[in-house]
Amino acid sequence: MTHNIAIVSVAYNRVNSLARQIASLQQAKYPENTTLIISIDKSDNDDVERYAREIEWTHGEKRIVTHRENLGLRRHILSVGQLLEEFDALVVLEDDITVVPHFMSYVLACTDKYAGDDRIAGISLYCYNVHHKSIRPFTPAASAYDVFFMNVAMSWGQVWMKRQWLDFYKWYQTHSEEFDLPHIPDNVNHWKSSSWLKYHIRYCIEQNKYFVYPYISLTANNADAGTHMKVCETVYQSPLQLFPRNGYALPATEECPVLYDGFMEPKFLGRYLDIEEAELTVDFHQSRRYGQWNRYLLSTRILPFHTIASYALELSPYEANIIFDRKGDGIWLYDTTIDATPPKQPDRYRLYHYLYKKGFYDALFMIGPRRIMVLLRDLVFYKLNQKFHLNLPTHIS
Repeated sequence: MTHNIAIVSVAYNRVNSLARQIASLQQAKYPENTTLIISIDKSDNDDVERYAREIEWTHGEKRIVTHRENLGLRRHILSVGQLLEEFDALVVLEDDITVVPHFMSYVLACTDKYAGDDRIAGISLYCYNVHHKSIRPFTPAASAYDVFFMNVAMSWGQVWMKRQWLDFYKWYQTHSEEFDLPHIPDNVNHWKSSSWLKYHIRYCIEQNKYFVYPYISLTANNADAGTHMKVCETVYQSPLQLFPRNGYALPATEECPVLYDGFMEPKFLGRYLDIEEAELTVDFHQSRRYGQWNRYLLSTRILPFHTIASYALELSPYEANIIFDRKGDGIWLYDTTIDATPPKQPDRYRLYHYLYKKGFYDALFMIGPRRIMVLLRDLVFYKLNQKFHLNLPTHIS
């Protein structure tokens, strides 16, 4: 059993964020003698270090690691990996992450299950409820297990296991340059050079490695203003597993029925379409570059290819419409080797209604048309910034 696990809090200059995280960690339950390590990057004041030294950690040893120079987020996070020379695994938490009190039972169960599995790159404590590129709702297909797998690394609460982290870091040493690759989501390509996560995601995609994800989050991403967030943002808040579970049902890698790729698209629908998985690309969230797909494409886009079948946008999640063979005109299965007249444009608001139900009407009555116009303007600027990197200002008043 892998119980030589340390908790690592990665801090810089946000005392309030660190204090909130430590308060959540203090409430959690741990094996005997669990080490807390607070790693502090150099900043222009010593407030964080002073606070960290005053903390009384009652669950085991407390260590403070300070850096004489400012490493920046990427170098700082990667330096934490050196601690795996001493520990079997690390729970790594940036300072704006808080944990639920029973998070450690999930950590222990997953590390015991996956520490020896080289197909697993890490363990996430967080579960997306929005797609990280399109910001549309994301609902993973449920199974008999408490976890699913994605070719997407996580930074909002994760577990690094020794062997898997060392494999990634060896890869990183020859892949540390900036990149813009068609098989990587565009938003990940264009994350700042201070991001370390973009490299871990690329590694998972290119090496077909998975992160283990819980269906319900055990961490909250508070998204405080900082290196990557200019203002506090709540869009990434996911429902939390507030109460402890009586154990976790964890599949072996070959048993897991629910797999997602690096674009957060399903990798298990081929058998329902009688198509080899390697020949099928799924693009429900319309987040791939044009042409970056296999022969068969299952998409909500209207495209000039031969339509083999079409499915409704009725059941949730998207995958249910395919599994239950719900015919309609919201999802199309294309053969991209055959050019053809695009399908007829359905009701242009159908996809919006499917994703957000009656959200438009709620928004209209709750916040009023003027505020909606401001939000729509900022959404347009956000999309333009994503696509063209114009750095247009946004301001919600």
